Amino acid sequence: MSSSLQFTLLIPATIFILGWIFMAVRYEAKFESITGTLDKDQYPLAELFYIGFQVLEALHFSTKSDFSRKKVKEMSEVYGKKYAEYYYYVMTGGQVTYVVTILPLVFAIAILGNSIEALVLGIVLAGLLVWYLSESFKDKLTARRDALLSEFPQVLSKMTLLVNSGMILRNAWNKIAWGGEGVLYEEMRLTVREMQNGVSEMDAYRNFADRCGLKEMRKFSSLVAQSMAKGSGELSFFLRDMSAEMWDMKRNMVKRKSEQTNSKLLFPIVLIFVGIMFMVMAPVLGSL
Repeated sequence: MSSSLQFTLLIPATIFILGWIFMAVRYEAKFESITGTLDKDQYPLAELFYIGFQVLEALHFSTKSDFSRKKVKEMSEVYGKKYAEYYYYVMTGGQVTYVVTILPLVFAIAILGNSIEALVLGIVLAGLLVWYLSESFKDKLTARRDALLSEFPQVLSKMTLLVNSGMILRNAWNKIAWGGEGVLYEEMRLTVREMQNGVSEMDAYRNFADRCGLKEMRKFSSLVAQSMAKGSGELSFFLRDMSAEMWDMKRNMVKRKSEQTNSKLLFPIVLIFVGIMFMVMAPVLGSL
């Protein structure tokens, strides 16, 4: 690294370091009520997140933009509508913290070590930590959606049998909700509690579909409304058809997951094969 480049990096490095020190000294107590409750395993360096929170505050960060609203909606599927904005704020603050904390260190190491490679690696590290928080949430969201889709066909089959036997949908829903364990059953129990607290049956089903966030649940809610308006006979036909459709979807989902697992195993197998080939060929090539 040339001396001119070192001097150029020294300016942003100084600004970053002084800014970080100022925020670290000034704002730790301000956000202690948030950072003190964060899971350290889920959020690495959570004790420093107040740095990111202060930056967000200085930038007048809002959760009302189109992008933020989309993220908050996804958060609501995992954490519930009540806490969705809070967890989105925490994740964004954590990502900002990683960038603002690592960059000063990276610049300082690059200058002191006279190494542009250190600068590049540090920036990559900051990017990986930001990616880690996003991927960690995506994994939770995917796992929840997969669990809902996996449990839905069985629930629909039970509901079809109960409705065909003469039970009204509300009673069938209540019986199934308390008869199983899993993410979907928890959401169904929440729907039961809403109806017990005065929410209309159709509004409760719509709220159920909104919380699940899946098009299959929205289709269920919409068609239930239409079927209830036409009569119980229409409802039983609808439940039977959708149950068959969801079982087909579940079989396809299991097949797709199996293929994804096989493709993930292929990479380490190739690495092992290359390693074995290298060990076999190295002595031969060395003797030439």
